[in-house]
Amino acid sequence: MLYIFPHNLALGIEGLAMKTLPFDGNVESKAMKVGHVIDHLVDALGGEPACTLRRAVILADIDEHPGTTQAGIIQRLRADKSALNRDIEWLVDYGCLRRRPGADGREINLFTEGYSKRHLDLALSYFNNSHNSLKNFLIRYINLFGQHRPTLRDAKIVAAVGDKDPTNRQQVFQTLYNGPQTTDNRAINNLIDLGILERKGT
Repeated sequence: MLYIFPHNLALGIEGLAMKTLPFDGNVESKAMKVGHVIDHLVDALGGEPACTLRRAVILADIDEHPGTTQAGIIQRLRADKSALNRDIEWLVDYGCLRRRPGADGREINLFTEGYSKRHLDLALSYFNNSHNSLKNFLIRYINLFGQHRPTLRDAKIVAAVGDKDPTNRQQVFQTLYNGPQTTDNRAINNLIDLGILERKGT
């Protein structure tokens, strides 16, 4: 059997000020809470687990600052302008954001929208509705992955492994999003290659 162990998983989930919420009559483990937060973010981002965690940070920042401009996001997040433009376009196309012309007609104001706002609020409930705490959580997770640009799927895999240590691939697949198993398997292999997960056994 193939066992997968988290490598430095604590860097991603320890020390987070996450609210204790009931789950099936029991208190959730930290890794289980992380998994639920990721699930809500997947729903907030159009049900697309291939979204980057960076995109989730941008969505949370816009929700924290309704009516913000791209210049404001760049200043707060130190974001690259061209990469931010691509992320904003994606978020608008998926119905996560709404654009509205500013008072002077030159600036464009951004607002979270509909289903995206509802599911983001569910993720925020784990952080006592603190956007800053949610963004810090996501940035910490991004830092765990180093140079790799982690997706929501990657984050969910790490959370699933952290919840059941050790675990096997089939158990991890069951926590994911009904995508092609080849995609999920490739994601696990990539995390092993990166040293985020460690493979034990045969």
